[in-house]
Amino acid sequence: MKLTHLNPIQLASFLTNKTVRYKNTKNKSSVKEDLLRTFKINSVERVGNHAQTNEQFITADVSDVDDGGEKKFRNLYTDAIDVIV
Repeated sequence: MKLTHLNPIQLASFLTNKTVRYKNTKNKSSVKEDLLRTFKINSVERVGNHAQTNEQFITADVSDVDDGGEKKFRNLYTDAIDVIV
């Protein structure tokens, strides 16, 4: 599901408490070898756009399912998010 049609408030509300699959194409993961990561989004702190590319992203408090549920803050590009639960 593409999330770019939602305004920032709708996006934050929709993603809060969802488990998502994230295709990490920007940085190499220290947790997994492949590009797919799984996060439970506990809350969305910010919705913004990258200053140079204008890509929409969220800053979220997440539980990293691939890392034993450890809580972290992550910037996630919305076009790389796929909601699974």
